[in-house]
Formats: sequence, C-alpha cells, structure tokens
Amino acid sequence: MNRLDFLLEQGIKASPSESLLNVTFKEANEGQSTCYWHITPEQLNGNGTVLGGFITAAADIGMAYALLSVVKPDIAFTSISIQSTYHRPGTVGEAEIRTIVKKLGKTIAYVESEVYQRNRVIATITSSLMLIKAS
Repeated sequence: MNRLDFLLEQGIKASPSESLLNVTFKEANEGQSTCYWHITPEQLNGNGTVLGGFITAAADIGMAYALLSVVKPDIAFTSISIQSTYHRPGTVGEAEIRTIVKKLGKTIAYVESEVYQRNRVIATITSSLMLIKAS
C-alpha cells in the first residue's frame, strides 16, 4: 500500500490549498499524477497572465499526488528546492498538470510537472523533496 491509498482509506480530503487554487485531483498511480486547474481572473498578474507563483504552487500539488502514489504509508515529504521554467503565458481557463516522479531514493525524490493549457506546455517545474518519517 502506498501513502496515497493509505490517506484515502483514512478519509483524508484534499488540502485547503487545492480549493484556494482551484486544483482538482484526477488520478495518481505508479509515480505519475494528473490534476486539473481552473485558472481564474484573480490568479492573473498586472500583465493579464497567470502569476508564476500560482503556476508553481499548482504544480506542487500535482507533485505531492505523484509522490504519494509511490512512497510507503509511513513516509511524508517536504520540498527542498523547486525551479520553474515558463514557456508561454497562461491565461484564464482550464489547465492540466501532468507530473512524474523522475527518481525516488531513500531520502530524496526528484519530481517534474508540466502544466498544459490548450494542449501546449506553459511551464515545466522540477523539485527535489526530502523524504521523512510521518508523525
């Protein structure tokens, strides 16, 4: 059993950050996840495009689900670093977050998300995460 199955079995619901950002979990299995993101006008910057921090935060949610699908129930994790590369501006509307665990070690995991809007990658986000014993 992985940690995601364990949490779902315990009746754990989505985090408040998912509601705040309008990110909806679709699926996660074997180190990959898919989430949907409804981008609203409130998430735009002064130029009328999605604020980069919101893109990174939405991708971070997808990363959590992908990693939850492969770690054991007694393992939690926290970000060590996160890097975002923006390829084109995001706008109001629907986006999809596709994430994959690139490498899972004993104490560190490496994860990558791509955020798509209108079937085009708008950002690639990579992260290193520290694996820790869950309390």
